[in-house]
Amino acid sequence: MADLSTAFDPAQVATASDAASDAQSKIAIVSDAASNAQSKISARSTVWDKKTVILKVLDEASAVSAVDAKMHFTCPDVLSGMNLISCGAHVYTASTSGVVQIDLRKITSAASGVDMLTSAMQIDATEKDTATGASSAVINAATDDVATGDPIAVDITAAGSGAKGLEVRLTFAKP
Repeated sequence: MADLSTAFDPAQVATASDAASDAQSKIAIVSDAASNAQSKISARSTVWDKKTVILKVLDEASAVSAVDAKMHFTCPDVLSGMNLISCGAHVYTASTSGVVQIDLRKITSAASGVDMLTSAMQIDATEKDTATGASSAVINAATDDVATGDPIAVDITAAGSGAKGLEVRLTFAKP
């Protein structure tokens, strides 16, 4: 009969057990790191999934005047499948009286297109930005989606008195 005492080495068993324990703790650490990374990715994805476009409709010295299709913007492929989630406007010289109103219109096969806002952006007299005004634009949920190549017209529906320069901010996000 063979001597089994030489086949069984208690030092090797302890080492294997320790290695398994170390491996298990490393798996737990990797799992925690993956969980933390996933939560960071999830938190960042909401930021990275938004795209803001700033359109310089009029330079700083140009007077704002009411006119349809003052500017056209064609949606690039990076915005395809996104929805308009916020918009704003800024003038460089505030109107001394009267509001500046800006509307957005997605050009479709119909000659006039469809309004993307149910309530236009409005910059109040003596104000320079929509963020400081009392009223804000309301986005039309039925027409807020865009695809590659969609032309969007910037319509100035009211100009106020003495307003100069105009920028429009459009923020899009994945639905």
